[in-house]
Amino acid sequence: MRYSIPLAILTCFFVAGAALAAPPPVGPLAVPAAPPPAPPALPSAPPPALQNSAPLTQPPSQFDLSLSEAFERADRFNPQLVVSRRNLNLAQADITIAGAVPNPQIAAQYGFGSVYTDQANPQQVGVSQTVELGGKRSARLAVADANYRLSQLQLDAQRWQIRSQVRKAYAELAAAAANAASVEAQTALVQRLVDIAAKRFEAGAAPEAELLQAQLSRSQIDTQRTLAEGRLRQARIALASLLGEADPKQDVSISDTGLFKLSVQRSELAPVPNSELPQVETLLGRAYTQRLDLLAVQQQSQVARSQLGLAQSQRVPDLQLSAGYLFTSLANGQPQANGVFLGAGVTVPIFYNQQGEVARAQVTIEQSGLQQAALRAQIAAEVRSAYQALSISRENIRKYQEQLLPASQNVLQLAQESYQVGKTGLTSAIFAQQANQQIRSGYLDAVVAYQSAWADLETAVGSPLSL
Repeated sequence: MRYSIPLAILTCFFVAGAALAAPPPVGPLAVPAAPPPAPPALPSAPPPALQNSAPLTQPPSQFDLSLSEAFERADRFNPQLVVSRRNLNLAQADITIAGAVPNPQIAAQYGFGSVYTDQANPQQVGVSQTVELGGKRSARLAVADANYRLSQLQLDAQRWQIRSQVRKAYAELAAAAANAASVEAQTALVQRLVDIAAKRFEAGAAPEAELLQAQLSRSQIDTQRTLAEGRLRQARIALASLLGEADPKQDVSISDTGLFKLSVQRSELAPVPNSELPQVETLLGRAYTQRLDLLAVQQQSQVARSQLGLAQSQRVPDLQLSAGYLFTSLANGQPQANGVFLGAGVTVPIFYNQQGEVARAQVTIEQSGLQQAALRAQIAAEVRSAYQALSISRENIRKYQEQLLPASQNVLQLAQESYQVGKTGLTSAIFAQQANQQIRSGYLDAVVAYQSAWADLETAVGSPLSL
């Protein structure tokens, strides 16, 4: 019977501590909060299990892929995204940490010597528990939840940036392949001039200097072949790196060349230049609601408001409760005494009451508002600039396709035929061949500029454009 009362008290403390220490709900919806605007869905996104899972094994080294397949592969294997997904896991762990409840403390004191056996100084065992007041736990969970949402938006924004880089790298690889093919075609044309010059020289219709000039022109085109091959290798390395192949063992091949082959059909890289573009104001409206970096800045404001709520809740002092059992251990035959004690205490916030944390959170909220205004102005400039660049590049491609390329090909053909029958000299044929090469190279550059402008406009708007 002597120990029944203290055991009952300790049992009550342990039960209460277990109830307070129940694990908090884990996940982005741990605390009811107004969610931020839903970010636009990215194509070829990995499933939720993939976003929080361990790094995947490296992709196979041999692959032939379309643009959409390149998007998917980069989304899964890009090293930067693999690291960023770990940040999301850290934010998830912070939610668990934020929901922690202070553990109870158990203390026991048992002394030896005459001060206890003769003078009846009590021995004691007790338990203490900190009870958080003012909604601190809920406020911490609100901050952790807001940070989790911010980490998710930042990850999606990075995925969108990687997507834009993949589009540009894919277009550059398509351009490099087309340029290599164009140089090969030009090599065949120059070789034909060399053959014609050789026949004319053998027939006595042309001097040897003309043959040497044709051979020199062929040597010059060989340097262009070397440059084209180097550009092709560099483009493959750049794309493979974005796809998670830091040391590619096999060349990356692409299946979507579109405009690089003078195709008039829509491709994944971009629609044909005569497709009708939406109005710039329509694109601006989409950008203001779908730009992930703008949504992230808005979420930062929500994080600051949550931090302000936490700082205000920390102004309420916590309650310290304690209880225990005391007894004497007399050895002189006197009856032993026992009893229980209860205690409570609070911290008096006289010298500091979270003034700095409150002021910091308030300034952060004001700063977030200014950042949103500045970012909206930047978005407007980026959308309008990308729209103009796209319009100009579309017009350039139209002129190349309708005027320059057909005219250049006709001039080259006529110059070769005229030289073959002796109506004109070799110089005219070489000039025509060089002009044709420059125009074809200019067209490929115009297509790259068009693909880049298209990628920049998608990035500025913050969502895929479908025409």
